[in-house]
Amino acid sequence: MKRFIRTTAGKTILFILCIFSAFLLTGSVLGICMFFESDAYVTPKEDMIRNCLYDPVYSEGYNVAEDTYWACYYDPNAALPLVLPDHGNYYYAVLNEEGRMVAVSEFVNAKLAKGTPLDKIDWMQNTQEIEIHPPGLEYSDTPYLCYTVYSGVNMAFPTADHYAMQARLISFAYNLRYIIYFIAGISLLTLIGSFVALMASASRRPDTEELCPGPLNVIPFDVLTVVMLAIGSAGFAVLDARVFSSVLTIILIIALSLNIASLLLGYCISIASRLKQRNLLSNTLTFRILKLLWRILKWFGRGLRKLFDLNLEILRGIPIIWKTVIITFAVSLLEFLCLAMNAYEPDIQFTLFIIEKTIVIPLILLVAINLRKLEKGGKAMASGDIDHHTDTSFLLPSFKAHAENLNNVSDSIALAVNERMKSEHMKTELITNVSHDIKTPLTSIINYADLIGREDCDNPKIREYTEVLTRQSTRLKRLIEDLVEASKASTGNLEVDLQPCDAAVFLSQADGEYEEKLQKADLTLITSQPENEVRIQADGRRMWRIFDNLMNNICKYAQPGTRVYLSLEEKDSRAVITFRNTSREQLNMSEEELMERFTRGDSSRNTEGNGLGLSIARSMAELQNGSLNIVIDGDLFKAVLEFPVWG
Repeated sequence: MKRFIRTTAGKTILFILCIFSAFLLTGSVLGICMFFESDAYVTPKEDMIRNCLYDPVYSEGYNVAEDTYWACYYDPNAALPLVLPDHGNYYYAVLNEEGRMVAVSEFVNAKLAKGTPLDKIDWMQNTQEIEIHPPGLEYSDTPYLCYTVYSGVNMAFPTADHYAMQARLISFAYNLRYIIYFIAGISLLTLIGSFVALMASASRRPDTEELCPGPLNVIPFDVLTVVMLAIGSAGFAVLDARVFSSVLTIILIIALSLNIASLLLGYCISIASRLKQRNLLSNTLTFRILKLLWRILKWFGRGLRKLFDLNLEILRGIPIIWKTVIITFAVSLLEFLCLAMNAYEPDIQFTLFIIEKTIVIPLILLVAINLRKLEKGGKAMASGDIDHHTDTSFLLPSFKAHAENLNNVSDSIALAVNERMKSEHMKTELITNVSHDIKTPLTSIINYADLIGREDCDNPKIREYTEVLTRQSTRLKRLIEDLVEASKASTGNLEVDLQPCDAAVFLSQADGEYEEKLQKADLTLITSQPENEVRIQADGRRMWRIFDNLMNNICKYAQPGTRVYLSLEEKDSRAVITFRNTSREQLNMSEEELMERFTRGDSSRNTEGNGLGLSIARSMAELQNGSLNIVIDGDLFKAVLEFPVWG
């Protein structure tokens, strides 16, 4: 069935079904309306026919009055009443203004000859008064004649005229007054089904799903719509002219209705086909014109944009000083011209002055705001906020370019910092991994060297070599541990557990722990601390590592026979711990150079240090919210630890 519907024969059958069911449905609806309007369900058939023929009979009366006038006009001496031929089944009697009968039809004359009075004829249906104007007189003049026309229709309909045809149609419709509802329902269902099937098969071929556009699809949709409206309007105008007889009018109505319905159905098929091809709007003349106009506008817009970009590039190439000079000169020239042209009109001068200030003052404020934004951006970058970006909205072109340069500098710095941090993390990971790999065999070396040293051996050289091996491997292990700890401390990966503690405890611990080492180095430790308790937040293990590194440096590099000072004091809510000693070697480097990794106080490198002690101490102090600073004054070496006082 689906394949047959898509064939030409199937589509033709569906097309005819649509037209036929549409006509049946329209006629049924009109008939139902007519039945209700004329009370057909309570009125006898003959009265129904009489009522429906009332208007045609009434219109025919004017023709009869004119025929009577012209018959009397051409034969004024003829005997009255004039017997005129019947108009088919229509018959009549015409009386003048005096009530005298001037013309009758043959049928009425026969009735009068039998003695039937005019007012007793029961078949009379209509009585009307008609004014007849003689030739040459305007309708505004006094009417020449006034006729009273009695007219009617022979209900036996002996003549086959349009009255008889209308009567038969009315009788046929009257007999269908109940079954017409069933016809309307069947017509509606048939119309819906055939219309849906026809729309579904539009542009479809029987053997493939490929779309095949119909002949109407060649015409643009808007043009087709205009043509359809024009044809429909012309058809209704022809029907409204009423220049034909009743039979011809009915034939014309049917023919025009068929053509209009066929065109409308073809129009719907074209819409369905265009919707399936998705070109309903694109296949219109209006769309093509608008598309062409849009292309023209885009081309024109691109030209304007290029011209604008060229002028903007020229303006950008002018230095800001010259821009200021040009704008100032232009404003001054404009002011001079306005004053010169309105020298004797102070009101106009005042108005122009207000207008100028209304424009110039906001521009000056805008420039000030732009400069303020640039100033804030520069201060933020100078203070170390590398993530700060200057907002470029509402900036003038020159200031916007400068703001973008600042943002680019900020992005470059941030990128460099990120790369540096990434490099530091990679170094830390490398040091940690390599140190872990070295510590495993180094531990074995230390253990076996210790075991060899414990063995009984008569050769003193072997014992000496064993002691050197143990001492140097232990030193190497300490170096690896310091290296890992320095890397972790500098990158912030070292765990710190801050707890409240008394800072004086670390001084007492250093005094006790390093008493023997200081005596061996021929150094005298002098400590001083306040009587009241100075509490700080610190990690005891990390804090002692700082003291241990600093005291070790003192033991290695202090001048023998001198005093070492270790003091604690509270200044401005900060606990200040100071280490002082006299250096054994001449210090030919700055404080910052001493704080760098692998930097040692003795350039000859005679001691066993690795140059990481101060760097580790400073990193650990910073991890505990403190600071470590080095002060060198000649041979005087001073290390200052500062921590916020807690509580």
